[in-house]
Amino acid sequence: MAAPIEALFLAFDVGGSSIKWATVVDGEADEHPREPVAQGIEQLVSQIARLYERAAGGAHPPWGLCMPGLIDARLGTVGYAANLDLRNVPMLELLEATLPRPAVFENDLVAATVGEAEGGTLAMIQVGTGIAGRSAVNGVVPPSATGQAGEVGHLRFRPGGRPCTCGKHGCAEAYGGWGAIRHRYEEAGRTASSPAALLEDARVDPWAGEVLEDALAAIGFAAAALVAVSDPGTLRVGGGLAAAWGETLLTSIRVALQAQVLPDLASATRVESTKLGDRASLLGLYTLASA
Repeated sequence: MAAPIEALFLAFDVGGSSIKWATVVDGEADEHPREPVAQGIEQLVSQIARLYERAAGGAHPPWGLCMPGLIDARLGTVGYAANLDLRNVPMLELLEATLPRPAVFENDLVAATVGEAEGGTLAMIQVGTGIAGRSAVNGVVPPSATGQAGEVGHLRFRPGGRPCTCGKHGCAEAYGGWGAIRHRYEEAGRTASSPAALLEDARVDPWAGEVLEDALAAIGFAAAALVAVSDPGTLRVGGGLAAAWGETLLTSIRVALQAQVLPDLASATRVESTKLGDRASLLGLYTLASA
């Protein structure tokens, strides 16, 4: 049983491209402006320490941290985070050189799924820099034996396809993750300004239309796999790319479910946008720390 959380709790979510954080008081998150995530582990640790100290104001409130990738909460390590280029990092050991030990250290998707579930049962797929998905039953995300659950973005979507940051080829994330889409633009000598801009470009530009079509198909493939193994009743779709593509992405996922999973399962699965948005992981950290 965790120690009771004081009135003020600090929650930090390190993403593939930015870090967001909030002060949480009595279960209500007051978000602060996000920053681009620092590159390199020393710089990242310094960034987290700076933000904590700024928010703490000389006190030592309890706090929580979530990150993408293979997180071992028990050991406090990051086994592998492809989009942060981290491997075998003793994260908590590095942080504890300057900060109090966090009350909770967890994978970002686990935290977000707990936050969105609010004690209920659902699955959640996050589509941003990368793609990942988890499910919660009665508000609890089942533990992962090796910390590698949820990496549906690294299922092979297209054999012999595009290279992925994980070192394989043809992963769903290599087509549907924003980091990979941006790289695809760079290869073509183009500039990908934003997911929303790609959606607009695809209306008039056949090349952009192909990129969008590939991305939607890859995300739908990953979502179908998640639904097939979890039968969650509700699938929530979150992340920066999902926010930009809105109903276009939701409709595409519904079509993918109809095509790729059992008909009754597809019909029984409600596909919708996340309710808490960016606050999900931050409130999830608070929930996990209070459990």
